[in-house]
Amino acid sequence: MKAAAFFGKKDIQIVEVNKPEVESDGVLIKMKACGICGSDLHVYTSDLLTEDSTKIIDNYRIIGHEFTGEIVEVGEEVKEFKAGDGVTSIHNKGGMAEYIEVHGARLQNLFKIPEGVSFETAATLEPFCNPTHSFHLREPKDNETVAIFGAGIIGLGYLQIVKTHTKAKTIIVDVSPLRLEMAKKCGADVIINAREEDPLKKIKKITGDYYVRYQKKTAGCCDIAIDCAGIPLTFQQCLEVLNPDNGTAIIAAIYEDEVSIDPNMIIFKYMSILGSMGYFKSEAKEALALIASGKVDRNMLITHKLPLKKAGEGFTIQGNTNESVKVMLIND
Repeated sequence: MKAAAFFGKKDIQIVEVNKPEVESDGVLIKMKACGICGSDLHVYTSDLLTEDSTKIIDNYRIIGHEFTGEIVEVGEEVKEFKAGDGVTSIHNKGGMAEYIEVHGARLQNLFKIPEGVSFETAATLEPFCNPTHSFHLREPKDNETVAIFGAGIIGLGYLQIVKTHTKAKTIIVDVSPLRLEMAKKCGADVIINAREEDPLKKIKKITGDYYVRYQKKTAGCCDIAIDCAGIPLTFQQCLEVLNPDNGTAIIAAIYEDEVSIDPNMIIFKYMSILGSMGYFKSEAKEALALIASGKVDRNMLITHKLPLKKAGEGFTIQGNTNESVKVMLIND
């Protein structure tokens, strides 16, 4: 069968590997759609997270984990699934392949796709679970202001769930006109292009500009600021736009570079900093139910659909923020 393998930085190639055999406690899935995740891009551009984000098959590192498909074979011990079930996966690797075998405890990471939800839309579940978890770490109140740095699939997902559950004011910052336009369609109250204007000045103008004792920098008045960009600058900006008394920064990105911060800003603004990576199974079910309900439009975030054989091209497109939000690889 064909699969997309990682060979080194910016080198994804289609290879032929053996079709997996089904374990007695497993299922064989014919892949239908697989998204290119931000963590996949870290593998692709920097050889970062490679062991955690790839599955070794026939000595190749097969990439991808945001996949959906149809179960075509079921092991004799499996009772919860049957051939013909459409499923979406979280936490299972090796997704950019024509077939994927999942067995044992990993079956708990498969969910049946609700009626009326396409394979492509269901493949956006995994990157929606992460912002669902971020949301619950510190849920915004209706009268609060939330700043979102990064309008990729995670930042937009966070925006979607905030807008679904609250009336909080949302400000989103990015450098991609395409992604900022998508944010507007998702209901952002304010969009800021950081290439065209200083986001700190703009946010402080909107929320207020406040003195902080023993600090050279003033504070904005956002109650929550979330970094979904993973750039040292956006991390620092998250801390600065928080209000001067007990704001919360949520860090929901992976950084390729170390970040330098002023701990005095944390101390004198009494802030909380929460790391957000992963999610609970209950949050995955919640995210899937939201997708099925139609309360969030995940399909609109899919900007490209390419056949599996064009996986290399897909990674190039996904890395261009001015051109894409979510690239989906399709296996017909």
